[in-house]
Amino acid sequence: MRISKKAAVLAVTYITAGFLVLGGFILQADIRAGSFQRKIAVNYNHAFSELATAMEELDVTLKKAVRTSTPTMMSAVCAQAYANAMGAQAALASLPYGNIELEHTAAFIAKTGDYTYFLSKSSAGGTQCDDETRENLRVLSESASAVSQTLSSLYAQLLSGSVSVDELREAEAQISSQEDSLVDTGMAGSFQKMESEFPELPSLIYDGPFSEHIENAAPLYLEGMEDIDEAQAEKIARKFIGAESENFECQYLREGDEIPVYVVTHSNGSEVMTFEISKAGGQVLYFGTSRPAGEAVLSPEEGLNIASQFLDKQGFDSMESTYWEQEGGELTVNFSYSDNGVICYPDLIKVMVSLDTGRIRGFESLGYMMCHTDRDIPEAAISTEDARGIISDSLNVAGHNMAVIPTSGKYELYCHEFLCEDQDGSRCLVYIDAVTGAEAKILLLLESENGTLTI
Repeated sequence: MRISKKAAVLAVTYITAGFLVLGGFILQADIRAGSFQRKIAVNYNHAFSELATAMEELDVTLKKAVRTSTPTMMSAVCAQAYANAMGAQAALASLPYGNIELEHTAAFIAKTGDYTYFLSKSSAGGTQCDDETRENLRVLSESASAVSQTLSSLYAQLLSGSVSVDELREAEAQISSQEDSLVDTGMAGSFQKMESEFPELPSLIYDGPFSEHIENAAPLYLEGMEDIDEAQAEKIARKFIGAESENFECQYLREGDEIPVYVVTHSNGSEVMTFEISKAGGQVLYFGTSRPAGEAVLSPEEGLNIASQFLDKQGFDSMESTYWEQEGGELTVNFSYSDNGVICYPDLIKVMVSLDTGRIRGFESLGYMMCHTDRDIPEAAISTEDARGIISDSLNVAGHNMAVIPTSGKYELYCHEFLCEDQDGSRCLVYIDAVTGAEAKILLLLESENGTLTI
């Protein structure tokens, strides 16, 4: 087949134009990629600068805290230290080596922030700083100083150009490929050296989530109970759901958590049930089924009654439903232990009910196992009327209970619980310490036709 000269010229013209257009797209893509990389570099440089600055300021603020003499100044300085730690956390999260094992550095920032937040609150209440607290702050300051010096040195290298942002990514790849050995060169080596030489932190015992006593917490309810074996765990699982089938199998013993548990499964056609049963005492900590809940047929009130009856059958006495939430065909009910009318919120059990069939499809009792014990509840030094007088004048009190509530550090407070309503109809719970009269906690209630949540 012969092609005319005109057609050949047109073909060459179109092909040339196509290559020019393609070249333009490639050039634009290269320009965009270069611009994108420059933006990333600027953002990373900024985040590294923020981290180095925040750690330097944290070191300075901790040094000031050691030297304070009044609760008012201690509260202000520790509030500033908390802000510095939060800034360091945010900057660290923005850096490209988020997967590098900077466990000590990240843990130090989190613990220091929480500890200084606690000190700020307690000092605001007039608590004097004792020698142990000053020593803790001094050791934390030394750690902050060591990290700050390393970060400042690395940031100087970034500014000088001797280290690039690309090396931050290479550092992540290098350290991720190492198991126990150190990386000796470049940015990766600097970070690992900082981690390996991290000074030992003091044991911080305070009312906060990083307190040493939480790491050593033991399940109070299981204290003194004898261990069970795999065969016993299978029998307990079968009894828990009232099944006659023998098709229960203990998969393994999981240790290392707060409570060592046997993981038991039961297959029934397409449905798989999973149980977690404590090695000590053989208590069911968790139960769940793979069968999804269908369309709701039962009302939430009917589901709540089913959940209550189930707990009674399992031997959990004096449990009171506190909150419930419906999602689709599933109802989740929170139960707390009632100690002669005092609601003990830490002793928490959750029961999930399928509203299509009324079957129990979920159960959690970790809170109950960790916290339930015979409590020595103190006398209320603050009367109900005096506690009511502490409530803000903008709130109307609609109800009252006595309650034990958990603090952030897993301690407990004995409180007056007031259900309050503001002018626009929104409701909240206000807790007044029944021993000291301090306003201990405020929870907002998010209420709808599907249940109640607290924030």
